[in-house]
Amino acid sequence: MKLLHKLGKVFRAYTDFEKAISFACVGIVLLMVLKMVIFPYGLFNLGEDDVYTEGLVGPNGFQNINPLFVDYNYLDREVCSLVFSGLMRYDSEAKAIVEDMATLTINSDKTEYTFVLKDNLKWQDGTPLTADDVYFTFAIVVQDPTFVNEILKADFDGVKIEKTDEKTIKFKLSKPNVFFITSLATGILPKHILGNVSVEDLLQNSFNKKPIGSGPYQVSEPVQSFKDGRMQVTLKLNQYYYGVNPKIENFRFISYPTMDQLFAEINAVNGIPKVSGEYADQIKKSGSFVMIPYQLPQYMAVFLNMDSPQLQDSRIRIALQKSIDKNELLSRLSDKVPVDTPLLELNQSQWIYQPSMDNANGAVFEAGYKYKNPKDVYRKDSKGNIIELKLLARKFADGDAPPTEQDEETNIVLKFLQEKWKSIGIKVDTEILPVDEFNERVMDRAYDLLFIGQTLGYNLDTYSYWHSTQVGSNGLNLSNYKSFQVDSLIEDIRSTFDSAQREKKLSMIAEKISKDVPAIFLYKPIYYYASDGKVQGIDMDRSAFSSDRFSNISEWMFSSK
Repeated sequence: MKLLHKLGKVFRAYTDFEKAISFACVGIVLLMVLKMVIFPYGLFNLGEDDVYTEGLVGPNGFQNINPLFVDYNYLDREVCSLVFSGLMRYDSEAKAIVEDMATLTINSDKTEYTFVLKDNLKWQDGTPLTADDVYFTFAIVVQDPTFVNEILKADFDGVKIEKTDEKTIKFKLSKPNVFFITSLATGILPKHILGNVSVEDLLQNSFNKKPIGSGPYQVSEPVQSFKDGRMQVTLKLNQYYYGVNPKIENFRFISYPTMDQLFAEINAVNGIPKVSGEYADQIKKSGSFVMIPYQLPQYMAVFLNMDSPQLQDSRIRIALQKSIDKNELLSRLSDKVPVDTPLLELNQSQWIYQPSMDNANGAVFEAGYKYKNPKDVYRKDSKGNIIELKLLARKFADGDAPPTEQDEETNIVLKFLQEKWKSIGIKVDTEILPVDEFNERVMDRAYDLLFIGQTLGYNLDTYSYWHSTQVGSNGLNLSNYKSFQVDSLIEDIRSTFDSAQREKKLSMIAEKISKDVPAIFLYKPIYYYASDGKVQGIDMDRSAFSSDRFSNISEWMFSSK
């Protein structure tokens, strides 16, 4: 108390000007404390005119800011697209993979890709970037047997990689593959930092929290984690960037475990990618954000395990498919459009799907399942057995956390499917499992029916998803679908560079898959990018991933400048 009394006497002795200065200093200190302690991820962008902040939603936040693992977490892909660069890059304006860090020459047989790196390429720490780094990334890491990203590993399976000199590297294929070029947009890793790290330990390396890349931005401090589950990545311009420098000097990503948390702090962010459903409606009503709609090459489907005893009969698969009215389902969801074929290069309107409960009931009847008496809920065969199937889906919320928007969507879809299949006399039990258990069951193909989404990205190659070699735990053929005709067409398409011929063969695959019914294709989402207008130049058209908005990052600029 005596100290406070003495301070009071000192303060009263100040002139009015000195008192004003003192109040200002105290205010600045309090503001700094509030920012660091209460609002570590930004106090509503106050005093940060040179920072652009995006809010992302993902229960696990940022995991590995490493371009070789972005297939597992879209939040990591968002950051990696600014921090790393590759031999090639996706140009959303051209809707094509174009040259980036190197010039490309392809031989007449379309089996040899020769890259010559640009002059004076450097990593963000100033170290020269050479063909050694490219060779390290693909030949040492990706082609290592212990490398865990099966999607990327499959792209380079059987590819011979040769370094000619410090600027030149070649990729030799055993046969032409029109889709191979897309894999070369993968970000390159620095050998001088990771060269002594075993491939098995790469996922756990501290590099993934504060990486060194060669993209337009670099991570300015390690990934920050907060007690409420939020995480933050702060970026600044890369002084050694070889391309056109962006006009926005500082970029911040904040990840929120749920959209509800982000929505509660919506004034702390300038942009939000991948908004959908009811949250898109809520943000629209707020009036503070402009909503930019876009679609991605992805879809949700129910995959039918062709090895399941009760699904071997094509009539049962047809019945399951024909009983689903997609328009009725989509009336219960927001911002979804129907999908009828997984071959997204084709015009979906040419594959008009016609549901029919009469056809569905007839197919089950022809398969030998009938109602034995009027009170029966499920049909039975001559031995009194019913059709009982297990439908597997993923739980997105962690532990006892409240359901996410994806969980709510899953529940709506599963309830609808159960109702429709019950109405034709088929019993379906659902299992919604945490991600680890879910992934294990998927690898083991321990399900009859699987509700899951697939994202095709830049690579619309059907090989990974429908070729018979991709069945089982190491592949993405989730239906265990085997067709000699489809295999042959898929292989032919890989070596077909003529777009008209490729579309013709794709249509043949689509017809065969439609007839065999290895899956029931449901819908794909409409997303929105919510922008508060702080920057101009955001373009979501023709994106394969939401991160493709950064393909023209050099054109973004603050609206006030």
